[in-house]
Amino acid sequence: MISFYHVEILWCLIFVLVPIYLLKNSLISKSYFYIQLLSIILLCLFLAKPHTNQYSETFDELSFLYDLDFNDYDIMNSDSLAYQLKIDIKNPKIDSIKMLISNGSTVYETLNIINIDSTQIIDGFLPLNNSDSLFQISFSHGNNIIANLYHLIPEKKNIKIGSFFPNQNILENHSFLFNKDFVTNENFIYDEFQKYNFQDKEIIILNDIDNLSNQSVVDLQKFLLNNGFIVVFLNPSFGNNKDLIYSLDYPDIKAVRGSSRNQFFTIENIDFVNKDFLAIDEIFTKSKIYRYVELKDDENLFSKISFSTDDPLLLEKEVLNGKIFFITTKINSNWSNTDFKSVLSDILDRILFQKMISNAF
Repeated sequence: MISFYHVEILWCLIFVLVPIYLLKNSLISKSYFYIQLLSIILLCLFLAKPHTNQYSETFDELSFLYDLDFNDYDIMNSDSLAYQLKIDIKNPKIDSIKMLISNGSTVYETLNIINIDSTQIIDGFLPLNNSDSLFQISFSHGNNIIANLYHLIPEKKNIKIGSFFPNQNILENHSFLFNKDFVTNENFIYDEFQKYNFQDKEIIILNDIDNLSNQSVVDLQKFLLNNGFIVVFLNPSFGNNKDLIYSLDYPDIKAVRGSSRNQFFTIENIDFVNKDFLAIDEIFTKSKIYRYVELKDDENLFSKISFSTDDPLLLEKEVLNGKIFFITTKINSNWSNTDFKSVLSDILDRILFQKMISNAF
């Protein structure tokens, strides 16, 4: 089947019309006109020839199946972007498929995938530059483009955090959480008689604070209305301030679970952190929790990470226009071991990444 591009059709028309014009105005002889016309016909057939095979094979959706994922979360702590391709070439006539990843000017990856009888899983990494934001991915067989798609990378930018602690000691024990190149953090020792400005922050962290002033509750509500995120490390005695339960949807505490280091609880159901295709970090298996704040059963609906008892470690709630994340255990030797620091850092990174994504829309 012969096929022309629009430009080639235009050129053929020009080549034909010019000799006709010249013949009509007696500028060339008839014999020369016929020679020119034959040459033009041969030229048009030549232009069509490269496209003769373009449609000789049909690629329906059953001949080529693939699933391509990018781990955008990598931009938080890495200079490369991980990807995973699952591909199954169903059509036996397709001997191989070429995958090309580029950003228009730079080719990042070229793979020649050989047809085999089973699904192939291919992992790779793409180096990132500060200017990278959009990748173009194409799959081809010979001169035939089978699929063409794009992947937009979230913009990595600083997230403004305000962290509130009850005393200097707890502040210093949690400083490692904010040693990240994409975080601008300001620490405060919370004073319920002082007025704070939350409007210039994107995330507020309340660590082990058992009471908030009425003014702070109102300001945090305004902060949530402006799409802010709040991270709360639960203090088991905050229940004395019922305003937090009704105004900021704090969970209802049942008890403090655990009594000694001989009794510890493992962390399970960590899809919130491991939602990408990468393997689970072994640090989660090393972490031990000796105590945690046990919540009413109806709070399990909002659980994102849980313990072996099915009690929540992390709650995520949508409040007003923002989100509040509640963490039910602490970082100290009476509540958790030292490996839990790395787990908590990963959890916080996931929350920060959610905020980074939400800022893009």
